[in-house]
Amino acid sequence: MAFGLVEDPLDDKERSKVAGTCVADLKLPMPALVDGVDDKVGRMYGGWPDRLYLIGKDGKIAFAGAQGPAGFDPGAWEQAIVAEKARMAEAAKKAPAEPPSEKPVGPKR
Repeated sequence: MAFGLVEDPLDDKERSKVAGTCVADLKLPMPALVDGVDDKVGRMYGGWPDRLYLIGKDGKIAFAGAQGPAGFDPGAWEQAIVAEKARMAEAAKKAPAEPPSEKPVGPKR
């Protein structure tokens, strides 16, 4: 697969289009979030030059890798993914059953 250089997008729509092409070309099996052209999220999380994060289903940071390239550690990120999936499975086992519906059951009259 050949990849070429991409001009820096000028607006959010253009950046989303470039990101969508990247996700499709790389056949990424996960959702991808795209920072705006203002790079607000990248600046908040120190995402330059490389940084891996894992956001749990609860919306909390489950893994924050060190800044790259020296801190770029896909193995540690993978271990965090496995641990987060196990945590989610355990939480699902402990979750209370759904409360009974307050809607009447049976045929309408």
